Amino acid sequence: MKTFTNEDYLNIKKKAREVFQDNIHKNIVKEMMEKDWPSIRNFPYQSYKKIKEWQLKRISYIVDYAYENIPLYRKKYDAIGFKKGDIKTWKDYDKLPILTKEELINGFPNEIVKDLADLNITTRSSGSSGKFVTIAVSKDAIYNDTIQGFRQYYLQTNNRYKPTDTVLFIYTCPWWITEVDHLYKSEFLPTTTKIDDAIKKIKELRPKIISTYPTYLERISEKKVDLSQYGVDTVIVHSEQSNRSFRDKLEKELNVKIVDEYSSEELTRIALECPYHTYHIEEDACYVETVNPKTFKKTKNGEPGILIGTNLLNLSTPIIKYNQGDLVILDKPTKCSCKNNCRTMKKIEGRFMDSIKINKNEYVPASSFMDIAYNWFLEFNIPVHGLRYQFVQYQKNELTLYLIKGPFDIDLETIKNSIYLLIPHDMKLKIEIVKEFPEIKGHKYRPVINLCKEDE
Repeated sequence: MKTFTNEDYLNIKKKAREVFQDNIHKNIVKEMMEKDWPSIRNFPYQSYKKIKEWQLKRISYIVDYAYENIPLYRKKYDAIGFKKGDIKTWKDYDKLPILTKEELINGFPNEIVKDLADLNITTRSSGSSGKFVTIAVSKDAIYNDTIQGFRQYYLQTNNRYKPTDTVLFIYTCPWWITEVDHLYKSEFLPTTTKIDDAIKKIKELRPKIISTYPTYLERISEKKVDLSQYGVDTVIVHSEQSNRSFRDKLEKELNVKIVDEYSSEELTRIALECPYHTYHIEEDACYVETVNPKTFKKTKNGEPGILIGTNLLNLSTPIIKYNQGDLVILDKPTKCSCKNNCRTMKKIEGRFMDSIKINKNEYVPASSFMDIAYNWFLEFNIPVHGLRYQFVQYQKNELTLYLIKGPFDIDLETIKNSIYLLIPHDMKLKIEIVKEFPEIKGHKYRPVINLCKEDE
């Protein structure tokens, strides 16, 4: 098999854009909505017994597909003596080995897909880990994920959302499908957008829902705006950790409801905070369990553990028993006023994020730096697979970017220019290629760290 080059990697983007230029995808989602919307909409409200039965059947199919078609899984499962059809009970599923991000990185491209043509549609995960992994995504997964997204809006607004409402994403990049038959419309702003410009756009669009990062929303709140006056009902925050007291504070300042979404590129939506502040797992998007961080033995309900998940939508690069790396507590379904019968999640230990100080009274949110890194591939033609990054501000008017290279060549000058879209040109930027990130006392790894003293 030929070597996968920088050019091959960058062509992924071109192919993906070509695939989704056709309106046929909106029409397919429309047809799926007409056929499947009631069952998808009501999935969380059926009995948990039925949910578990559906999950086991779906997982059995995904595991068999992965074993027959994906070289990475063929090797992993042959090593334990797995045969097609072996997943008949949950105890059978428990015997499967855990998948790591490093395996996905090292297996790219030939080991993680059935055919390289599957890489026509991909996504990249980095987020709070700062480590890029590229995975292929099936069109069916995108269609189903889109429809589950519509359900999310109903769930998290307590059914105040209507198909005629607009959702504004202030995020890394727009979603593949932005409307269905002139309904379920979404709009997009990059997080590099200046806060005043974002507020102006919100006033113009009057979205019912805004989906963004906590640190970006915090910058909006500093402008003393009442978002409800601009038609906003609910803000969904994600990708960075935020606690309930933080969200309560912003709710009062912005005069809107604020709820959390826990998700990842690999597993899609994992758990959603309902209007009554309970996190319900999205059981038809992913199956999750927890393991002891030292022994990797399965933990019981109510016990903390590392999240392990299986994506129930995507077949192009199946994600089976994947080590998400976050510390959480899973529990059985609870009697909640929202009537959701899925399991619940507590104590999501993601990573808090810092903002970078650019002058005495102005900061750039961590989300903007995470998004500029995400867009090194999408907008700046940097092949990011396997690349790791960390921004550290040690003192005012200075920023250091540490990079651990992946298998592809990277253009440091282009990376430097991209960062100067966020920070003033008189701010010193240092980029260092390292083998390991520096140890910073009192700080576990985060992609963005501000070590400046407040009086600087």
